[in-house]
Amino acid sequence: SAFSLQSSKADAAKMPRNQWQHCTAAFLLATGGIVLFIAPGSYGFVDRCDGGIVEIHSWDSNQCPPGAARLCPEDEFVTSPGWPKHYPEDLRCRYKLIGRSDEKVRLDFVEFNVEGLGPLCKKDFLDVHIQLKEANASVETTPLLGRFCGHTIDAIPRTIVSQHSVLVMDFYSDKNTQRVYNNDMHMRVLGFKAKYTFVPKAKYEPGHRILGSTNECSYLISSPEEGTLLSATYPGLYPDNMHCVYIFQAKPNQRVRLVFEDLDLYEIAGESIEQSVHVIDSCPVDVIRFYNSREQRQQIQGDFCGSRPNLTIFSSGSELRLDFISGVGRVSRTRDLSSDSESAEIQRRGFRLKYTMSDEFLRIDSPSALMKYHLNGTECDFLIESQGRSQEQLFFPPVRPGTMCRIFLQGVHNRQKTEVVQVELNRFVRNSNSEKRACQSATISAYLKGQGLMNSRPDSRFCQLQDDSAASTAKPISLRSEGPQMFLELRTGSEFSNSDSSKGFVLRYRFITDYGIPGVPLSEDICQFTYHSSQSSRGLTNSPLFNSRTKAHYPNNITCLLRFIADRPDELVRIRFTHFYVEDFYVESLNNDKRHHSTGSYVTCVGDRVELFDIYDVPNGTEPRKDRVSTYCGTSIPGPYVSHLDTRELQVRFVSTWDKQPHEQYGRRTATGFQIEYDFPSKKSLMPNHYCGGKIISPKHGGIIKIPRDPKAQHASDVICEWKIHPNRPENKVFVQFPEFHLEGSTKSCSMAVVRIYRGDSHIPSSEICGSDNSIPAFYGETGQHVRLRLITTRGSRGGRGLKFAWTEVLNIESANGICPGFRCNRTKHCIDHSLECNRLPNCGTVVSNKVAENISGWNRWRNYSEYEADNSDEDMNCLKEATYQMFHVGIGVVVTVGLIGLLLLLVLCRQGAKMEKFDSTLDLSVTRRLVSETQSGPLPPGGSGGVGIEDVPQFGERFFPQQPPQPTVQPRPKLKHQPESQQSCGSTSTMVRERMQKISIV
Repeated sequence: SAFSLQSSKADAAKMPRNQWQHCTAAFLLATGGIVLFIAPGSYGFVDRCDGGIVEIHSWDSNQCPPGAARLCPEDEFVTSPGWPKHYPEDLRCRYKLIGRSDEKVRLDFVEFNVEGLGPLCKKDFLDVHIQLKEANASVETTPLLGRFCGHTIDAIPRTIVSQHSVLVMDFYSDKNTQRVYNNDMHMRVLGFKAKYTFVPKAKYEPGHRILGSTNECSYLISSPEEGTLLSATYPGLYPDNMHCVYIFQAKPNQRVRLVFEDLDLYEIAGESIEQSVHVIDSCPVDVIRFYNSREQRQQIQGDFCGSRPNLTIFSSGSELRLDFISGVGRVSRTRDLSSDSESAEIQRRGFRLKYTMSDEFLRIDSPSALMKYHLNGTECDFLIESQGRSQEQLFFPPVRPGTMCRIFLQGVHNRQKTEVVQVELNRFVRNSNSEKRACQSATISAYLKGQGLMNSRPDSRFCQLQDDSAASTAKPISLRSEGPQMFLELRTGSEFSNSDSSKGFVLRYRFITDYGIPGVPLSEDICQFTYHSSQSSRGLTNSPLFNSRTKAHYPNNITCLLRFIADRPDELVRIRFTHFYVEDFYVESLNNDKRHHSTGSYVTCVGDRVELFDIYDVPNGTEPRKDRVSTYCGTSIPGPYVSHLDTRELQVRFVSTWDKQPHEQYGRRTATGFQIEYDFPSKKSLMPNHYCGGKIISPKHGGIIKIPRDPKAQHASDVICEWKIHPNRPENKVFVQFPEFHLEGSTKSCSMAVVRIYRGDSHIPSSEICGSDNSIPAFYGETGQHVRLRLITTRGSRGGRGLKFAWTEVLNIESANGICPGFRCNRTKHCIDHSLECNRLPNCGTVVSNKVAENISGWNRWRNYSEYEADNSDEDMNCLKEATYQMFHVGIGVVVTVGLIGLLLLLVLCRQGAKMEKFDSTLDLSVTRRLVSETQSGPLPPGGSGGVGIEDVPQFGERFFPQQPPQPTVQPRPKLKHQPESQQSCGSTSTMVRERMQKISIV
C-alpha cells in the first residue's frame, strides 16, 4: 500500500459514509515516495480538522511502487484545507514535513492570503517551527520561527529551510473569517500554497562536526580544498539565537579565501555606512565575524552585516574561523507582519560562499617585514602609517597572475602636524605607447592625492621591466604625494610569472613634514623656504597649513622663515599681506585698530607674531646684518612693504608659541595665519616715472605737502614716495602733522596702501597709518635728526583722495635767557617761527591730555595708551585782523542774501498780479522797483554812513605788528577728534567770531 490511514474503527464507524469517502478521496492519497499520515479527528479532516496532523515523509526513489513512477514526482505542494477554495472557519491543522537524516526540508511559498490582525495575528495565522531535531520532538518546547498572517506573499518569508530534518506548520482560523476583495471586486481566495522539497545537507554541513562544541552547527573544514558553504537555513529565514562556527584548516603553506556570493543579514537602519562598503564597527543583532585562528583571537577587520555580495576575506595564515551569530527579535512574535513596509525585514537569507585553500596566494609571512603592514582579510593589501618621520625599505615578492594589490601610505594629519609621502620604486618605468606590452605583465598606478578609492583616474602609471639588465640600470621612480595620503595599485597580467623571484620590486618610502607652504623646505626638520627673483618674478606664499577655504589653523610651537631674495642689483622685494589673522588674545581683547602697530597705542606682540627683517650685506665677508623692521599680530592686515634701496633680501619670520592665553570659549587655540603676495619690481618701475618725495630743508622752518596736488585726482598706484625733512640747525627738531589723511584702507586692513614714519636713518618704522583719519597725533623727531615719511601703494590700489601733511621746525630756546626767537606755543611750549602764525595750519603740535594704564582682567597684562589734544594757539592768538577781514565778507554775504529774497518776493507778487488783472489792471510796481534799487545799492557801513569802508578792513592774515608782511591765504585746519570741548571753546574771542562768520558767509 502506498499510504496508511491511522484511525480507530470506532471513530470511523461514527463518521457518516459520505464524509468518510470525501476525506479519503481528498486527503488520504499517496504519490510514489510520499506518505501522508492523518491523525484521527472527530469530524474528519476537510470540514473539521481540529487536532488533525498531516505528516509528509521523504522516501528513496527506489521505494516508489512499481508502475507508479508518474505518481512519484521529485516535489509536491502543500496547501491550506480546501485549496483552491477558502479555508474553513474555526480550524486547526498541523503539517509536519520529515526528511531523512541527511536531508533538510525546504518550503517555497507561492500563494499566501491569511486573515489576521496585528500585532499578534489574533484571528487566522500560520506558525512555523524549523528547529526540531527529531520528528517526535515537542513543538511546544521548540522555538517558534515566526507567526505569519496577511494578505500578500510578502507577509511571509518566500523560502523557509529547516535547521535539521523536520519542519512543522500550525495553521489556525477563527470563527469569523472576513473575505478580501481585489481591485476588480473579485473575492481573493483565503489560504496558502507552498512547494516543499527535501534537499541534501552536504553544502550546509561540510567537513566534520566539532566534538564537544556547545553550538549545534560547528564544523571543521580541511578538505576538499575548494567547495561551497551555505548557512544553516539558507536561503530561508534564519532563526533567532543561533551561533554557528566554521573553522577552515589549510596546509601550513596555504592561505584560505572566502568569497561570498550572497550575504543577507539583518541590519539596523541608519547604522550602516556606504552601500559600497557595508562594514560597520558594530552590528548589535545579527553579525558575521572572522578570526585568524581557531580561537576568537586576531579578529579580521570589523563586524559584518547587511547586504554585501562579493565580499572577499583572506586569512593571514593557514587557519580561518567564521562565526555566524543571530540575535533576538529579528522576527518578533508581536510584530505586525501584514504591513508591506515591513515585508523586506523578514527575507533575511544568511549567506552562500565559496572557499578556497591554496598556496598560490601571496605569502605575507615571508618576508616577515610585510606582516606588520598587512591589512587583515585581504590577500595583498597593505597599510603603512607614519610613526613620525619614519622611513623604510620593503621588498614585495612576486604576485600570481590576475591579482590586484593595494598599498596605502598614510602620513600624520592633525591640527599640529601634516606630512607628505615620498616613494621610490625600482624596476618600473613610466608608461608609454612603446612599452604597452610590458604593462601586460605588471602595472603600478599612483594616486598622489589618495583618491584611488573614489574610482578616479590615477596621476601616474608605471610598467614593470621584465628584462633584468634593463631593470638594474633603470633610474628609480620618485613620487611625492600632494597631501598626507598616497595610494598605489599593483595589477599583474597574464604574462607575469611568480616563479621568477627577480620580478619582485623594492619600495622605499619616507614621511616628510608638510608645512603647507609653497616651495621646497631647506630640510625636512626646518621650516624655511626661499624665493628667488630668478626663479619666479611673483607668487603667493603663506603661513603653515594656511587654507582660505577650510580656515585651517596653524600649529602650535613652530617657527618658519620665508626668505625673499632679489638676485639682480636693480630689483627690490615687495610683499603684500592678503590675509592676516595671527592669534594674540591680548591684542584681540583690546579691539585693536589700524594703529595697534603705532606709537601711542602700540602693544607688544608677546604671543604669536610675524616679524619682518631687512638683510644688509656687510663688507669683508662677515655675516650679513639683520635688522628687524616690524612686528605684527592680531587681526588687522598690515600694509605693504618694500625693501630699502641698500638691501636685496627681505625675511618674514613667523613664530607660534605654546604659551597661549586661554579663550573663554575656544580654550588655547591658534588662528588661520596669513597669506603673502610677493614680487620683485625694479627700482626704475617704481621711482623714475612716479617718484615723489625728496629731501626738504626750508628757511621758513615749516611747510605743507599735498598728494596729489590736484584736489580732484586720486593718489597714484604702484609707487613709492619718500620724504626726508631736515631741521635747519642741529639744535632744532621737526614734527609732522596730518590735517588731511585719506588713503585706501580701513581700520582692519592696510593691505593696499600705507604710510610709515621713521626717525632719522632707522629702518624701523615708528608709526604705520592707513585709511581715513584727520585726528592723527603729531609725530616728533629727535633733536638734530630728520623725519622720514614713506608712502607705498600697490599695483591693485584703487586710490584715495590722498593726504596733506604739514611739517614744523621747533626752534631751540637758549637756556641762558629762555627767550623764544619766534612764537611760543601756549600748551606745547614749542618755539616756532613767526611766519607760521595765523596761516590756518597746525604748527604747535599736539599735547598729551591723558595717559591711561588699564589692567586687563584675567590676562595679567596692562594696556597703555595716551589721549591727545591739539594746541591751536598759533591760530587763536594775535589774529584779530583776520577776523575783521572775515566780518567784511560776512556783511557782503548778508546783503546779497537780502537782495535774493527781494527778487523772490517780486516774482511772487508779479504772478499774483497777473491772476488778479481783471480786478485791478493798473497795479503800480514803482514801490517794488524802488525796493529792488535800494536793496542792490549795498549795505550801510558799520556804525552808520560815516563808518569804516572796505579799504579800512585789514588785509587777510595781517597782524597787529605793522612791520610784519601779510601771510598767504590757506585753509583752516580741522581740529583733532581727541581735543576736548573745553579746549575748543576756550580760544580767543576773535577766533570764535571768525568761525561763526565763516558759517554765515557760506550760507
